[in-house]
Amino acid sequence: MQPKFNIDRPKVSDDEINKHKDFDNLVKQFKEQSINKAKSDKSWWKNNYIRYAAVIAGATVICTVTYTALFNKTKTQTANNDKTTTLKDQNTKTTNTKFINEPFEKIKVNNTSYKVDNSKGAEIKHPTGSKIKIPKSSFVNKAGEEIKGEVEILYREIHDQAEIIASGIPMRYDSAGKEFTFESAGMFEITGSQNGEPVFIKHDKPLTVEFSSTQTEDRFNQYFLDTVAKNWTYLKRDNPVLSPQQQPPNPSEAKQELKKLEQKYEPAIAAIPKRIDSVKVVYTKKIDKLEKPSQPNKPNKSSGRPQFQLDVDYKEFPELSAFKNAVFEIGSESTNYKAEMKNITWSSAEIEEGPDKGKNYILVLKLKQRVERLVVYPVLTGNDFADASKKYEEKFEKYKVLQAKRVADEAKLRAEMEAKQAAYLAQQQKIQEEYIKQKVRLQKEAELVITTQIKSGGVIPAITRVFNISNFGIFNSDHPCPRPNTSEEIQPMFVSNGAKEEIMPNTIYLIETNRNIVYTFTGASKMMIDSKIPYSMCILVGPNVYVVSKEEFARAVLKKDNNFNVTRLGSEVTDVYELKKAIGII
Repeated sequence: MQPKFNIDRPKVSDDEINKHKDFDNLVKQFKEQSINKAKSDKSWWKNNYIRYAAVIAGATVICTVTYTALFNKTKTQTANNDKTTTLKDQNTKTTNTKFINEPFEKIKVNNTSYKVDNSKGAEIKHPTGSKIKIPKSSFVNKAGEEIKGEVEILYREIHDQAEIIASGIPMRYDSAGKEFTFESAGMFEITGSQNGEPVFIKHDKPLTVEFSSTQTEDRFNQYFLDTVAKNWTYLKRDNPVLSPQQQPPNPSEAKQELKKLEQKYEPAIAAIPKRIDSVKVVYTKKIDKLEKPSQPNKPNKSSGRPQFQLDVDYKEFPELSAFKNAVFEIGSESTNYKAEMKNITWSSAEIEEGPDKGKNYILVLKLKQRVERLVVYPVLTGNDFADASKKYEEKFEKYKVLQAKRVADEAKLRAEMEAKQAAYLAQQQKIQEEYIKQKVRLQKEAELVITTQIKSGGVIPAITRVFNISNFGIFNSDHPCPRPNTSEEIQPMFVSNGAKEEIMPNTIYLIETNRNIVYTFTGASKMMIDSKIPYSMCILVGPNVYVVSKEEFARAVLKKDNNFNVTRLGSEVTDVYELKKAIGII
């Protein structure tokens, strides 16, 4: 018989759905139907009892799967909001690892609490200018039942590097096996509860968060922090929205001034290494032109080896003029010499330059087809040796005077070269220090406005970033940035001001002070930095907190000094605002 499909059934009403929500009754009905069906099928029933048990077991499995599927979304929501993840190690023991780990005891990014009547919904206005729009009947409990009464909403925002550090929220992002660090345009965390129990957002009634961001660039994405997978989940591209009162953002005066600074200082800094190289080229040529005196050859005394007496053209070998009347003694390296050679009348005997220039020579003897090559040394005997030695001493004294003068002249030229190079380096350092000083001044002026707003309970509402959220948790507007890998590598060592002992950090936060980026390192680590970017650092050593100021960081990098002087934060630093001042972002 062909199966029949009813494709035009009437829609099931809410009352019918609620009537069948009794799970125990559903299982009971399914079991009874299965047993009755089995009893009516005699051929089936004649088989063994085991099949009956299988029907009951199957019914239970099917119902369980159905029930699980109905509430799967709720359970997923619960898992996503659990900030403590259970992991299994190699020994199958379970350990609880806190994924979001606030590093400070006293310095916190605090939540603001709001009460919302679920039956009415609400529009919450946060002091920063952000808005949270909550439709009525948005919240359900873990069983999927609509919440009655008030719900407590906890909400906090993270806008800058100090708040990122204090929040303990990880800013690393893994995408396709590649690691990035977020540059943040702002984050927020939102949770809901009733009487201490978590509540959940209906998927068909998402909340809208109109998040006020001070970052005006249109290059960010929206992400949600999955605390189970321990990674950020990409949601969508962030398209910022301007309110009717806002004008399109123009470059600030501070940014325009910063651009002028770059145009003024950076070409001057870049030109100095070329000048240093040109000085080296000029002085190297001057040194090469200095007179190089020739050291006179010391006369050799006969050692008794076989000798030849030859007429020498002293114009061809001027160095032999000091060995007038010299004879040529066969060197020990001439293994081809035989005593009979001395008695042969050779058709020609010639002298060539030897392997040890100025000290030995090659004697070439020829007779018809026979050619012998012997290494020979000019030697003197008797009074000739004494006269030659005296002349040698006189020439050697003059040589020493000339050589000393050349050494002195070369040292003088090198000193002049190094002085000019040092002057250029000092000029470069002065320009760089002035450049950094002016950049810091401009940044402080620009951030003073923001600081004033923060202390008065808000931030400059430069732009609005709209999030539609169907579950509670942590959301951000961020731009993934690869770690610097084309510039300079440092391996900092930390020394407390006025102390000699080295400080061994547990955690290092490398802070880009002109962008919302914080790089996190565990223990003493090598770091890649961009020498054109200003940095500071926050360092944790047990319960103690230290900072490396922007000025100290710039000094150490400029001097290529791996020793960074740190300042310990005292007990008076108890809030995020004081931390911002300490790390130099306000």
